[in-house]
Amino acid sequence: MESCYLIDNLKGVHLTHHKHILTSVVSLTALAAHYTTVLMAQEKEKAFWTESEVTALVDYLHEHRSERAEGGNFKMVTFNGAARDIAPKKTQGPQKTGKMCQTKWTSVSC
Repeated sequence: MESCYLIDNLKGVHLTHHKHILTSVVSLTALAAHYTTVLMAQEKEKAFWTESEVTALVDYLHEHRSERAEGGNFKMVTFNGAARDIAPKKTQGPQKTGKMCQTKWTSVSC
């Protein structure tokens, strides 16, 4: 009879331990989700495009048109090259990135 009590007692401790771990995991998951949301919500500096930068972007992509993929879109490596190429023309705003060049190309090529 006493051994049953010990087994039941151990089961209770074991279950309590699992509940504590589960609560910790849920708390950490919620914290990670909140942190991710905060990071994503931080406003990034927006690109400011001058007419000469847009012209340089279009010229660069025209010169590298053979680098287009099957669907007709440029690969990120080409946009990164365009960003490096137009860097000397920057007058204000952040340095252009490949992603910024891709976004600008999407808006001017349609």
